[in-house]
Amino acid sequence: MENDVRVYISDDCDECDRMVALLNNEEVDYELKNISRDKGNLRELQQQHVYATPALIVKGKKVLGFQEQRIKQILNQLI
Repeated sequence: MENDVRVYISDDCDECDRMVALLNNEEVDYELKNISRDKGNLRELQQQHVYATPALIVKGKKVLGFQEQRIKQILNQLI
């Protein structure tokens, strides 16, 4: 079964680090996809019409950038 939570990050990205830290603090099971290290992840992200990191995709819903309240709102829908 595919993970419901995917996080696209890039190297040297403070907002990416903050998003990953938030997900870890919330004990969320997620799939981490680094676009700097794997160009396949970059192409996959671009197919979603997203061209920047961090990007969080939860069951088709997207959060672009570190938006703490929006992230928590979407994650609460998983429970």
